[in-house]
Amino acid sequence: MKMMRTQIRLLIVTLLLSVLAFSCSQDNKIEPDKNSKLQTNEQEYHKIINARSTYSGTTFEITKVTREGDLMKIDVEGGCDIANYKIVWSGIALMSYPMQTGIVVNYEDKVGETCTDKKKFTLEVDMLKLFGTTDIIVHVANGSKVKDISVDPDGSVSNR
Repeated sequence: MKMMRTQIRLLIVTLLLSVLAFSCSQDNKIEPDKNSKLQTNEQEYHKIINARSTYSGTTFEITKVTREGDLMKIDVEGGCDIANYKIVWSGIALMSYPMQTGIVVNYEDKVGETCTDKKKFTLEVDMLKLFGTTDIIVHVANGSKVKDISVDPDGSVSNR
């Protein structure tokens, strides 16, 4: 009888360890399309974040951030062309509940390009494709100035 209990306990422990080992994979191999304005690059993310206080390029405003299903829409004002915008994710997510991560929106000036009026654009991020989940708090940083916005999974927005 004792041997049977020991075997059952051993079986339960083995099953629990197996479940934990195979369900806790933290590898996020989800990559955005190569032609999109999105990139996953930890070094580039930190480079842009650290350069915000001395940024000398075209400044822009993040006027609104909304979530619609899997999509996060980022309305920006400034710059000449939507093609000059890029969104960089460090590839790091904090394993809290809900998870948290940060992205930075950056504008890259083209040589000889000048704009006289502030144009408005909407950038889109497929959160499910990029982060692997939509149940995540996303901190959206402005790459042209130190100003951040946080978007919760329920869609509520706060300035930081």
